[in-house]
Amino acid sequence: MTQHFKKIFLIGIFIFLLILNSIFLSASVVYDSYQETAEIISKDEIHEVIEIFINADKFENSINLFLVPGVENLQIYMDNKKLENCEIKEKIGGTEVLCNFEKSFIGKHFLKIEFDSGYPLIKLNQERLMFRSGYEPVAETEEFIFVLKLPLGYIIPEDSDKDKSFFISPEADKIYSDGQRIILKWEEKELNEKFEVSVISEQIANLFNLNFILIIALIVGILFYVLYIKKIKKKKQVTAIKRKKGKSKTEILEGHLMESEKKIIDELKNADKKELWQKQLQLKTDFSKAKLSRIIRNLEARNIIQKIPFGNTNKIKLKIK
Repeated sequence: MTQHFKKIFLIGIFIFLLILNSIFLSASVVYDSYQETAEIISKDEIHEVIEIFINADKFENSINLFLVPGVENLQIYMDNKKLENCEIKEKIGGTEVLCNFEKSFIGKHFLKIEFDSGYPLIKLNQERLMFRSGYEPVAETEEFIFVLKLPLGYIIPEDSDKDKSFFISPEADKIYSDGQRIILKWEEKELNEKFEVSVISEQIANLFNLNFILIIALIVGILFYVLYIKKIKKKKQVTAIKRKKGKSKTEILEGHLMESEKKIIDELKNADKKELWQKQLQLKTDFSKAKLSRIIRNLEARNIIQKIPFGNTNKIKLKIK
């Protein structure tokens, strides 16, 4: 009998050590920032982009992700390099993704996940559509941002007998438009509990009038192009011919840049869409935060780059060609 209890005690100690080990493993990675953008394309399709700045204080050789069910067209990037060695498993309630690395990583890195899915859209009726989603922190998250882009032609409905929280829960920190669709944004600092969001949107009833307005706008735009843009295009062609005889604008500018400024310009030239997050530039150039901010400020003042604020960080975009 004593031997039996001894075995139970040893098994208990073993399980406790496993749990303790898993706690420390999960605690070794911190999310400096986590941003999820869900763009509703149609009544049964969502395109999602997740951008994470991770910080590992010890060597890691894998990344484990848990996404929504029915994921399609999944693409995962680490520091702008596509990860190929990832296993995808459909599980009850979601999709588990495990990416293994040939070489272990440590320190700060940028992780980007893109995919399509039909979850979690719920058709309430012909006009109304409900979006429901949630995020369970798998690591310490210092900054959390969730962005939802409603479909084209959809608005947040208003009912006199219903509170605003019935349609948007929790209350969005910001509601705005990009000129085409309504966008909702939530921001959390030091997220340590599950984040859940629910939004009901409604299709504009008089869609015929909306389409008519769009057609008229398109016709006006075409006429504007024919009458005005073509003239500008001809002027640019003449300017381009003159430039071929001398140095390009980029060559002239680079002749007046310092080495530290050239380093940033070179990184932006080689980046996708000629833009990088400010934190990515700091990692690539190994400049201090203060030095990088000073150089970016000088380049922006000369209209060579554009700094686009995004949460607590900035996206840096090359303007010269």
